[in-house]
Order: sequence, then structure tokens, then C-alpha cells
Amino acid sequence: MTMNEASKIIRAPIACILGHIDHGKTSLLDYVRGTVVQKREAAGITQHIGASYFPTEDIKEFLKKSKQEFADKEIKLPGLLIVDTPGHAAFMNLRRRGGAVADIAILVIDVTAGTMPITWESVRILRERKTPFVIAANKIDRITGWKPKKDADFLDTYNSQKPHVRDFLDEKLLEIIGNFLEEGFKGIDRYDKIKDFTKKIAIIPTSAKTGEGISTLLMVLMGLVQQYLTQNLKFSEGAAKGVVLEVKKEKGQGVTLDVLIYDGILHKGDEFIVGGLEKPIKSKVRALLIPKPMDEIRDPRQKFDHEDFVSAAAGIKILAPNIDDVVAGSPFKSISDPSQEEQVYSEIEEEVQSIRIKTDKAGVVLKADTLGSLEALENHFTKNGVKISIADVGPIKKEDIINANIVKGLDPYSATVLGFNVPILPEAKEQASTDNIRIFTNNVIYRLLEDYIEYAETRKAEDTAKGLSELILPAKLSMMPDFIFRNSNPAVFGVHVDLGTLYPRVPLITQNGKKVRRIHQIQDKGKTLEKANKDEEVAISIRGIEVGKDIEKDEILFVSVPESHVRQLLGKFVDELTTDQKTALREYIILMRKSTHPWWGM
Repeated sequence: MTMNEASKIIRAPIACILGHIDHGKTSLLDYVRGTVVQKREAAGITQHIGASYFPTEDIKEFLKKSKQEFADKEIKLPGLLIVDTPGHAAFMNLRRRGGAVADIAILVIDVTAGTMPITWESVRILRERKTPFVIAANKIDRITGWKPKKDADFLDTYNSQKPHVRDFLDEKLLEIIGNFLEEGFKGIDRYDKIKDFTKKIAIIPTSAKTGEGISTLLMVLMGLVQQYLTQNLKFSEGAAKGVVLEVKKEKGQGVTLDVLIYDGILHKGDEFIVGGLEKPIKSKVRALLIPKPMDEIRDPRQKFDHEDFVSAAAGIKILAPNIDDVVAGSPFKSISDPSQEEQVYSEIEEEVQSIRIKTDKAGVVLKADTLGSLEALENHFTKNGVKISIADVGPIKKEDIINANIVKGLDPYSATVLGFNVPILPEAKEQASTDNIRIFTNNVIYRLLEDYIEYAETRKAEDTAKGLSELILPAKLSMMPDFIFRNSNPAVFGVHVDLGTLYPRVPLITQNGKKVRRIHQIQDKGKTLEKANKDEEVAISIRGIEVGKDIEKDEILFVSVPESHVRQLLGKFVDELTTDQKTALREYIILMRKSTHPWWGM
């Protein structure tokens, strides 16, 4: 690698691509790379952070496919480093003092499905980090009647579509715009209707399948960075600063670090300090490996290039001794001057410890795979009023169960261990069984939070139920396929109450035993109802599900009644139930006996 004076003027900007799990983040990058990274990932979902460097010349070659005038535009940037993430939590890894590592972000939204809960988690993080972003409204090729034009500029392909197809896309974009306005964003519009990009968020419709609009997205992205953000891209020749993306074992190389360098220069032989499980770790760069341009750090098709040094911005692999206990998401700093070692060590230690939590107060025990994920968890749980006693990285261990058991005496509802993207060690499972401690694991933050809140609320309701009005009562519903008002966000559809009385805020379950989350509201003719009786037809809204994906349009649904409530309803309250409530309860018990729930053998 050579570094001439011209390349020192400005570094490559870092763009982070994020959004809902299956809205096409990796596919967009794959289209530009001309590779099939996504097919090599488990279940087609990005499992780890990947960093891909796109030199300006290669970007221009791609732009030529769409419009020669794009390729002729002057681009002063040396290239673009795009970081592909498994979702919002990984983006939280990309942090540094004073803000985000990413200079700009691409938020991908499936234009046919619209915004999802993870979309808004991503938006919240971008807001917190004050990171500017553009929206790729992806999957335009899925619009009914769409006639694709491979690699076309968006306006070229849009203008060639039939009027009703254009109208449909416009409606979908207006829905997204409306959702963002409801969330408090003052300006958002399709990119070609924006005059001042500093005041409005730009939406660029794209297709990762046909390539339509991708050149447009790149031009808007590069133009925004070049026009408004170049002051953030000053080249630095000082010590390297970065973030650890991943720690992993490689065949023949031992433990390696994937690192995103966002400032400075790192040389082979440099000493560096990085965050560890117990304390900061000092090591020395034995080898610096970088993927070839347009390749991908997670799974390059070609062998890495060995380099003597790399300069920001770059995604690199480092070979170094004694790095087994390095924590993913931790800060990384090289030591350019031995006199700075002590200061660098304390800075790394302070930053890592600022994320970890250890108190003697009542609260849940949180475990996460990386420091970034842990920080995202802490923020989300705290904002939703959940107290935390311990928060740390690593697998769920016996010690975590013991700590949760100590909490039990102070607050029985907080005596749980919650794991994000981490395994449960066998001795932890054994201890949890002995101490009767609940463990929840999930790889989506809002679902982990929902699972815990539902558990805690149900436990509290069970403990405080003083009469029939305190219990969740049985009911059976039939969905009305002709009355699906909204498929998602929230789902709103019509139901017929076959048996029992339906109340809001109760969880549902399908006749196949699949959980369907809680009813948010019951409505009839625009009026919110407190309940719906047998044989009434009403509309219900449910957040966090999609009709056609999570449930069909013609499901039979039952109110999901907790075990302890069923026992009370069959015991001291049996005479207070109506005939149809008893019938609904009986059918529900038969349904649950067919499932794997062991306690339904009563």
C-alpha cells in the first residue's frame, strides 16, 4: 500500500447500513460487490459485522451501468467504507467518545412492508448518536405490475412505469413519510424533491434484486458526504483509534481481531491496548491483514493482503498474542509514544467500565455478547422502567444465577437473568433449575424486553388477584378475512367473538398453540371499547405482528390464560363464569394439552 500526499487530504467516510432483519441490507451491498455474501450467512441473515471498502474508481464503474453523467461527476472522496450490521445492536458497537464512528448511515426499509419495531430502534440510535442518514426504500421490484429496468437510475425506471404502479409506490412512500412525521421528524421526502439535504431526510427507492435505484443511492450518499461532512474526514497521522468488531479463532492463525479503524494509522509491530473481560489488554500487532477492495472482511473470496500499515478508514484483521479475552465492541488504541501508555490504558478501562453495571440493588441480571449490545440493552431497559442489578458481557454462568437468586429476597419479579445473543452454560441451567430462576434469551432487544415485562406483569397479576376481575378470562375468536384493515405496525383486523367476553391488553394464542402477543385496543365504528361480548363483531389492534406472516388471515384465536388463573377459574371462581366462558376455557385447556406445556395434564 502506498500513501501519496493527495490521499492524505481526506479519509474515506464510514457509512453504516442498518434496519429491520430481512429488509435487504446485505443484498444491497451484495449487488454492488457482485458477490453472494448473504447466501453464505446462516439463514440469510448477517451474523457479524462486515466492513467493505469501495474505492471511488470502482464506484464510478458501477455508476456507468446506470447513467454516464453519474460516472462523470467529480468525486473527491478516496472511497467509501460501508459497515454491514446484524441490526441496531451491532451499530451500538460503533461508538466513540463524543458520538458515533459512522459518518453517515443508510437505513433500509422494505417499501412493501413499511417500518418495523427494529426500524424505530435503529432510528432511535441514529438520533442519540446524531448520525445523519438516508433511507433506502428497498424492494420496489415487488410492487405489483412493476416493470424492472436493470441497474437503472430511480427516476428513469420510475418514469417508465404505468401510472397506477407509480401511484402505488407513491402511496407506500407517503406511509413511510407519515410514520416519520409522527415520530417527530420535521422534514422527509423523496430525494428528487429535496432542495436542502441538511433540513430533510432523503428517501431513495431501490431494488437489491434488479439494481434499480442503487446508483442513485450511492450518488446521493457520496454527494451528501462530500458537500456537508468533509470537515469530519480530515486525515490523521496519529495513533490508530478503532472499535473491535469481532474476536474469533481462525485456522492456522489462532485468535484474531476484526477491527474498524476510524482514525490515525496502524503499523505492523505497533503496541496497542484494547478492552478485556477482566481488565484492558496490551498486545502487539504481529500481522495486519486487509480484504482486497470490494471484498468483505467476514468471508473474503480472495486471500487477505498483508500490509505494513493501514490508515483510516479501514476494516482490518489483526494477528497478535494474548488477545483471547478481548471483548467485542471495546475501544482499540495504538500506542505511538511509550509515555502515553498509562493514559491510553486508563481511557480504555474507563470507557469499558462505564458500560458495565454491578450494584447491590434489586434488578435483573443482563448478559450480552458485546459491549455495544450491552449498552443498547441498558438504554432500552432503563427507558422502559426496568431496574438492572448487574450488566456484563459473556455467556450466562452459574454466578449470574446466584446473583439473581440474591435479588429474589428484595424483588421476586426482578429475579431473572436476561441474555442477548449469548449461550447458557450447563452449570447455569442446573443452578437455575435448583434456585427456580427464570432465564430469558433472545437476539432481538425489544423481544427480550417484551418477554420479561410480560412475565413480570403476569407474576404480579397472579400474586395480587383478589377476585374474578383481576384474572385473565377465557374467550374464543374467529378472524374475519375480509376485514384486515392493516397488516402490521400495528395489525388491525376484524374478529367475531365466538365464546366468552373479550377484553383489551390480554395475550392471544392460535389454535395451533402459537403465541400472538397482546391486544392493544378493541374498537367498533371508530369507538374504543372496554370489552366485546359473545357474538359481537369488532376490530382489534395488535402491535409487533404481521398478518400473513406471523398469523394467517383466518385463524381461530383463544385468549392465553396463565396457568395459575386457570386453576383459580376452575376452583373458587367456577360458579361465576358464564356457560360460554366455561366452554371457551374447556376448549382452551384441550388445546394446551395437545401442546408441550407439561402442566396441562390437570
